[in-house]
Amino acid sequence: MSRKLPMTLYHNCFSPPSRMAVLAVRNLALEIDVRNIDIYKGEQNTPEYLRVNPLHQVPCLVHENFVLTESRAIIMYLASLTDSPLYPTNDLKKRALVDSRLFFDATNSFVAVKNFARPVLRSGVKKIPSAAREDIKILLNTLDSFLDKSEWFAGDEMTIADLAILASVGTIKCWGVNFKEFPKLNGWFEKCKNLPGFSENHEGSQALAEKLSKLLEEPLWK
Repeated sequence: MSRKLPMTLYHNCFSPPSRMAVLAVRNLALEIDVRNIDIYKGEQNTPEYLRVNPLHQVPCLVHENFVLTESRAIIMYLASLTDSPLYPTNDLKKRALVDSRLFFDATNSFVAVKNFARPVLRSGVKKIPSAAREDIKILLNTLDSFLDKSEWFAGDEMTIADLAILASVGTIKCWGVNFKEFPKLNGWFEKCKNLPGFSENHEGSQALAEKLSKLLEEPLWK
């Protein structure tokens, strides 16, 4: 059963953090206003949007008079607001593990994705440096190891940590990376296909991959 809330989420499908917030909205079964901000047309720099978010970034959540930026803060807020088991409150250690995975995603997963894609999108780079490709492989190997003792990234039940990581990993998958080299991660990704919002996240990931491919003078992944 969905829950309607007086909220607006400003979003762009090219952005993995933005897609993470949408994944949370879908998996928490929330009915809110999701508005697209076309970052390639500069809509994040318009006076109207800057009044909402002076940082001119997505995602941005507006809940009545409360404005919240940063994707992981947004999904933590939404899950806490709805008292969702996706962000456990009755077990401090479980919640701490979710937090740990969220922070890993912020400082490792997203950084590797950003370092791979941003130079192509913003600086006109035509070939991906070998170091950026290697960092993606190291990241995927680490994520695979996180699943040695559990089915999901923060235990045996899906949490918002999985949604955060899915936004990053789904982006990488659309680059053409073969996940068979990472069997536990591959199994997790297959399970994620049943989650609400998976197709929406995949469409955004694919759109980003296509944009990168058009700008490169080599295969996106090799």
